[in-house]
Amino acid sequence: MKTKNKKSHQSSVFSLTDNQLPTSGLCTVAALDSGAFSKLNVNEAIPATWEERAKKAWEYYVEEPIVANVIDAWKAFAVGDEIKITCDDEDVKWEAIELADKLNLHKLLSDILIQTIVKGSGYAYKRYNKAGNDIEQLLCLNPLSIKAKYIQGELTEAKQYSEDRIGAGNGITLPVEQLLHLKWRAPIFASQGNSMILPAFQSIELLRDYRRAQAAIAKRWTTPLRLVKVGGQFGQKLIMPDQKMLETIRGVFNKMDLRSGVVVPFFVDVSTHGAEGEVLSTQKDIQDVKEDIMVAMGMNRAIVSAEGPNFATASIAFRKVLIVIRELKQYAKAVLRWIFDDWQEINGYQEKSIQFIFPELDLNNELDVKKLLLELFDRGLISKNSLQLKMDLNPEVELAKRDNERKKPLDIPDAKTIVDMVNAGIISIETAQEMLGLDKAKEQANIAKAEIEDVNRIYQQAMGRSR
Repeated sequence: MKTKNKKSHQSSVFSLTDNQLPTSGLCTVAALDSGAFSKLNVNEAIPATWEERAKKAWEYYVEEPIVANVIDAWKAFAVGDEIKITCDDEDVKWEAIELADKLNLHKLLSDILIQTIVKGSGYAYKRYNKAGNDIEQLLCLNPLSIKAKYIQGELTEAKQYSEDRIGAGNGITLPVEQLLHLKWRAPIFASQGNSMILPAFQSIELLRDYRRAQAAIAKRWTTPLRLVKVGGQFGQKLIMPDQKMLETIRGVFNKMDLRSGVVVPFFVDVSTHGAEGEVLSTQKDIQDVKEDIMVAMGMNRAIVSAEGPNFATASIAFRKVLIVIRELKQYAKAVLRWIFDDWQEINGYQEKSIQFIFPELDLNNELDVKKLLLELFDRGLISKNSLQLKMDLNPEVELAKRDNERKKPLDIPDAKTIVDMVNAGIISIETAQEMLGLDKAKEQANIAKAEIEDVNRIYQQAMGRSR
C-alpha cells in the first residue's frame, strides 16, 4: 500500500513537470558561461616555474593597461628621457658621450630595466670589434632564452637557446665576462630574480574575472528576456492554463510580426526584463582591485591615476616611491659602470672620473631638505664635500671642473667694463684687445697711423702760427 502511494506521488510530480512547464529553450547557468564554476585556487594564479611566471608577467605587462602604466612609470622615474655624462676631463667626457650615442645607451637601459622588473631577470651583452679594442654593440637579451649557472654566487656559465626550443640542443655559449645579469629582489645565490608583478598575479586574475562578469552583464542588458504570463487570478475567477493553451499562446508569439502588435486574451501578460532591474555592480570592486595591483607593485595610486592624496599630504608614501626609484637607479648605474669601466680600461682612462647624472623626482619635502643642507653649509656646520654628496654630486669631478674654470679667461661682454679695467691698470691694452676680439696687428697699425696723423696735424698748426 505504501509502495502504491509512493509511485502515485512520483507520477503526479513528473506529470506536473512534463505537462505544465514548457522546457524548450531552457538552459543552466553553466551552459550560459562554462567558466562560471571553474576551479580557482592560488596554484592556478601563480605558476610553479620561473619560466611560466616570467611569461605570465610579460603577458600582463603587454595586455593589462594598469600594469604597463606602473612599469613604465617606474622606468620613466628612474632613467627619464636622458642621462647626462660628466667627467673631470672635457675631452674624455665628449668621447664618452659619443660612445653612449653610438651604442644607443638610453634605449638599452630602458629595455633591460623593463625586462628585469617585469620578468625578474635582465641580461645585457656587449660585443667587441674584431681587434678587441672597442665596444661595438650592446644587446639586451631575452632572459627566457638564457640558461645561467651559478656557483657560490658567481656566474660561471651561460648558454642561449632558441626562444621556441628553450633547453633543446647545445645552445650558444656566451662569455660570462661579456654578460651582465641583473636580478630583481633576489639573493645573490639565486639563478633568477622575482618579477615585480608577481605579488599582483591573483589581483590581476580577479580583475579579469570582473571584466568577464561585466561583459556578461552587458550582453544580458543588450539581449532582454521576454516573459509571457498565462492565466492567474482575475477578480473572483482563477484561470489555470493547460498544455494546449500554453502551446497555442507560444505559437501566437513565435509567428507574430515584431513590427506590429498582436491581440491576446486578457489572461495573457507579457513583460520584458534586461533594460531595468538590479544587476551585479562591479565598478567599485574593479577600482579596489586596481588599487590592490598598484600597491602590490609598490606604486602609489596618485602617481598613476592622479587620484587620492596630493603630493603634500602623502609624503610618507612618496618617500617610499623615491626609495624604489633609487633602487632602480642603482641597477642602471651598475649597467653603466659595467660598460664604461671596461671602456676606460681599453682606452687607458682609468685615472679619469666619469659621473652619471640621472633625472630627479623632486618632491616638496626633497626641496626642503636641500634648502636645509644649504643653510647648514652657510653656517659652517657641514663641509662642502658632504653637501655635494647629499646633492648626488661627485666632489672630485666638481673640483676638477672648478680648476678648469679658473684657467679660462673672464667672460666680460661689456666693453665699458673692459675699458675701466684698462684705465685702472688691472689688464693691459693687449689683453683688452683679445677680450674684445680685435686683431692685434691691425690695431697696432691703426694706432701708429693715428699717432703719425696727430704729429702731422700738430706740425701743420705750428707752421701756420709761425707765418
